[in-house]
Amino acid sequence: MNRLVEYFELNACVEEEFQNEYLKFDRPVPADINGTVFRNGNGRFVHQNTRYDHIFDGDGMITSFSFSNGRVNYQNKYVRTQELDQEEQAQKMLYRSFGTNIPGGLLANLFKTKFKNASNTSVIWHAGKLLSLWEGGLPHEIDPTSLETISRYDYAGKLQNSFSWLDRMIFPELAFSAHPKIHPTTGELYNFGTVPGLQQRLVEYKISPQGEVDTIEAIKMPGMVFTHDFVLTSSGKRVYFFTPVKFQLLPLFLGLQSPVSSIKVQPHLPVDILVVDENNQQTHFQTDFGFIFHFANGFDLDEDRLIVDGFMMPNFPGAEVNKKLFTGDDTATPAGVLTRFELHLKSKTVQRKTLSQLPAELPSINRQHTGLDYQYVWSLACPPEADYKLLDAIQKVDVQSSKVTYKSLFPDIPGEPLFVPKQNAQQEDDGYLVTLVFHPTEGKTYLHIFDAATLEEISKAPLPHNIPLGFHGIFVEQHP
Repeated sequence: MNRLVEYFELNACVEEEFQNEYLKFDRPVPADINGTVFRNGNGRFVHQNTRYDHIFDGDGMITSFSFSNGRVNYQNKYVRTQELDQEEQAQKMLYRSFGTNIPGGLLANLFKTKFKNASNTSVIWHAGKLLSLWEGGLPHEIDPTSLETISRYDYAGKLQNSFSWLDRMIFPELAFSAHPKIHPTTGELYNFGTVPGLQQRLVEYKISPQGEVDTIEAIKMPGMVFTHDFVLTSSGKRVYFFTPVKFQLLPLFLGLQSPVSSIKVQPHLPVDILVVDENNQQTHFQTDFGFIFHFANGFDLDEDRLIVDGFMMPNFPGAEVNKKLFTGDDTATPAGVLTRFELHLKSKTVQRKTLSQLPAELPSINRQHTGLDYQYVWSLACPPEADYKLLDAIQKVDVQSSKVTYKSLFPDIPGEPLFVPKQNAQQEDDGYLVTLVFHPTEGKTYLHIFDAATLEEISKAPLPHNIPLGFHGIFVEQHP
């Protein structure tokens, strides 16, 4: 059987939720990993007897792997969003999603503009709270010990839309992206959201180490924009890349198209780059067309120059690409190449170079270097000898020398390789990579631990059930 088809079939819908399940590893687990890996991702590809049309649509499921003295405790639990609770009570789909409309055609979707908050993309630990994130709406607070959902979290009302009454009708809650950044020295959390309405806005947030919203900055945009990630430098600069797209709003609101199907890329236009400095002054750039889902990192070279490293794709992976994935087409995997952009603020010019030729995605760095000059980035990648595009290798790139090393896991399919630092680490790559891996020959999901410096496998253990590989995770050094 095609390994992608097998993956989607065996992980169609997670039913079991485990608590305090200790994993059995084939070799010793490093004793200097003490803390918890929290991951978030879609827990299902099928809901209420309907297959989702996009991998971004499944309900969020938090998993935790708590490391202590060489033992690993596994737990998983769905994020209990109000939308999920209502659908389970009604025993049918009630909400449209990013890539899936409600079954029933036009009449079932007409003018239904409240979309499901799937809360399925990432997690962040900040100010003593664990938040489950989804870029189109509010976060959800999660109990870090039990993984129970506490509530939707709006920072004491600060994420409620306070623009005009009509804006509030269209989008009552402000969006809060799935890729916040924590400043490496101040501990402040920076994030953004794209907010549609009478006036399209990019809304920025700065949140204190105590969890209080310090500032909310609303930047007016000429039209609707789509951006998934951003870069924060140590000086407080924020960098956004806006791929030129158009949203076909009428078919979207009439229910004829899902949000992702309504996005039409304009490849004849350049990418707009926005830099917002620590005083909220804006500088705009342009560069050649492309699309970036995820950035690796960025930092200040000096007062005039910035470095931004991201995985540049030749095009936006639209709805058709995702449908091909569900059919097992392993040439349709969305991937970019790690590209370095050098931005010159005074001249508003951009220089770019490729750091690795391997198709790659889902990067991870040593988070202690967020916003700072750094050396290493790890990611999934497609090995150069492959006649497919499935990302079944782990790549390590030295961004200072452009040296690339990789480890193929074929035929296994890995998820995001999360960097976990060693205790008392001396080098930036002193640490481990922790990732979920689907083994198609066994039909099982495993947790793998690799040496981050050498990419050699250290240990692995099967999970008590199959689960999708998910999207993004974090490591909290001490168990909350």
